[in-house]
Amino acid sequence: MGFSRIVREPIDPGKLVGEATAGRERVGGTVAFIGIVRRFSRGKEVSKLYYEVYEEMAEDVLEEIRLECLEKFGLIDAFIVHRVGELKVGEVSLVVIALDERRAKAFKAAAWMVDEVKRRAPIWKKEYYTDGTAQWISGH
Repeated sequence: MGFSRIVREPIDPGKLVGEATAGRERVGGTVAFIGIVRRFSRGKEVSKLYYEVYEEMAEDVLEEIRLECLEKFGLIDAFIVHRVGELKVGEVSLVVIALDERRAKAFKAAAWMVDEVKRRAPIWKKEYYTDGTAQWISGH
């Protein structure tokens, strides 16, 4: 039932959490990490971000991470959605959802998934600053 996706349209975290938890009577703990484009980074004011992606490979890697997480933590389910393309300050770039009977595993699993997405997914971030400069940023 879970999934991993690369999307180009805005992400609605509330809708995703609703879809993830619908009809899940065993779920007692749902942890959602929501990555949002922030205004300031590395001491500069950000005007926008651009996420470049090797889409076919990234979709495979996100799904590998999701499946590894299910096995590693024994979760009920997990979801990963990453937006690519141009994003404005305040927009959602990443949503990771971990579902389990209890919260402890869900918290650990969500953090693990975020770290693995940043470490392994072929998705690159370029920050554009209000001073006219730009910089590619590494995941970790």
